[in-house]
Amino acid sequence: METKSLILLMFLLQAITNGVKPTPNNQAFRCSKNGNFNSDNLLKERDSTFNGLYKNLGTPNPSYPGYETSIGHGIWVSSLCPPHAQHQDCRSCVNTTIPYLKNNCPKQKEGVAWTIYLKVYCMVRYADNQKFGNIAEWGWFTPPATHPPTPANAGELEKALNDLSNQLKEKVKLVVNNYYGTGSINYGPGSKTLYAAMQCTHGMSLEECVKCLSDATNEIHKCCSKLRKTGGIVLSTKCSYWYEHFKFFP
Repeated sequence: METKSLILLMFLLQAITNGVKPTPNNQAFRCSKNGNFNSDNLLKERDSTFNGLYKNLGTPNPSYPGYETSIGHGIWVSSLCPPHAQHQDCRSCVNTTIPYLKNNCPKQKEGVAWTIYLKVYCMVRYADNQKFGNIAEWGWFTPPATHPPTPANAGELEKALNDLSNQLKEKVKLVVNNYYGTGSINYGPGSKTLYAAMQCTHGMSLEECVKCLSDATNEIHKCCSKLRKTGGIVLSTKCSYWYEHFKFFP
């Protein structure tokens, strides 16, 4: 049976600044299974389009902060960071992720990779079609297994994440250019504060976005709340849900 989700550990709490060079423990990739490029010219076009993406990131995108795209001949490439990310941090993250994605999806027609830092993440994806529709798997990132669990029980954490999910989906609906929302909630013994962010990639309909965020909430329970993880992030090519017990957004 194919594994639906990709589970990797990341050392979120061991990073000191956003500039820390990521290791394979806080990166993940998925390649499509719909075949490989059938010519070296298409591979060269993909690499050229990646270069165009990085060049486009030279200046911020005021209309869609955190999002950038590049289109080649039969190749579509895009990147995504949270809108609150400093532009240089986003650009550096994307620059790290591009070679990682190329190395791990060397010939496949579609691929996606994520890189996670302490307070910023980025996604880079490419495809031979404009819809990026052939990768459905989720990436899961959690703190190391040696990190102690939250003092709250799994049910309390799960309820808090559900409440935050509903709150953030309402915020996302109010954003015109970027489907993105952040918030916090107090829960459990000692009234712990939980911080979370949700984001959908540019170009989705509101209905698609909300559906994806609901799916992300189910994924966050599988990877994290049922295990009482102090933090975690789940990502697909379409959306993400991230929570921590420290504030990771402005």
